[in-house]
Amino acid sequence: MILSPSRVQKGQTCMKQVWYHYKLGIRPKVTSANLAFGKAVDNTVMDYLKAVTLGTRISSIEDVFVRHWKKQTSVSLEYSATQSEKKLKEMGAAMAGKFPVKWEESGLMVFIMPDGSPALQVELAVQISPKDSLKGYLDLIAMDQVGRIVILDIKTTGVAYDDLFVRQSDQLTAYQLLVDSHAETLGIEQADQVGFMCLHKKKDPVIHLPQIVDRRPASRVREYIQSCQWFVNDYNNGRFNRSPLGAFNSPCSMCDFSRLCSDGCIEDLAIPDRAMSVLQLAA
Repeated sequence: MILSPSRVQKGQTCMKQVWYHYKLGIRPKVTSANLAFGKAVDNTVMDYLKAVTLGTRISSIEDVFVRHWKKQTSVSLEYSATQSEKKLKEMGAAMAGKFPVKWEESGLMVFIMPDGSPALQVELAVQISPKDSLKGYLDLIAMDQVGRIVILDIKTTGVAYDDLFVRQSDQLTAYQLLVDSHAETLGIEQADQVGFMCLHKKKDPVIHLPQIVDRRPASRVREYIQSCQWFVNDYNNGRFNRSPLGAFNSPCSMCDFSRLCSDGCIEDLAIPDRAMSVLQLAA
């Protein structure tokens, strides 16, 4: 099985969600505007960092965002009650415009790989068992002013992350595992630090400096590999249990499949024929 950090995270949240998404291939009919906005911002940031690293010029980073946002809005999107295409376009352009100053303030630079390319949107994989591998797409590998290697993930969020989450995030643990497994190919000894850089969605967006912590100890990496293996075991043995948790700590309100799971409603979902047959048998 080919795993990804997001796939394992879905399993830790709720295996029923994994069943719907990965086993049956069910998807929402309409893309969330938040997801599309995040992709547009991410692509804008990557374009900017690539240009800065290679010494080329971007005349207007705001225009770069508008171009990416136009591409995302070429399909129908689902907006919340407080959102609109125009509002998100204005917010994204403002966010993009503030990014270069904060990036320069961070003191980081994009790491240059041995082949001369900038370490942006890097795809890496590692074997974690004879039959299973972990694959991830890293936003960027950076280097600080004293030469430390920093794995940095760019996050477009509604709230800023606290340091505790940065220290606990399994996503960053997975990325460290991936980078360390390719250290020789990348021309480094290991990843020294990991972190997030939050781009905070507000009417007046806030770009936070990177929140960076020291690399995970070996025990944490082994623990993560074990959690991946438990995921595979549950998946292969058909353990797709619901995990609604407590009333004030439930993931259900954020789940694409909440109406299907709770009352069998399928009107907002694109369901393959094979999956429909399975759902009817399970009803």
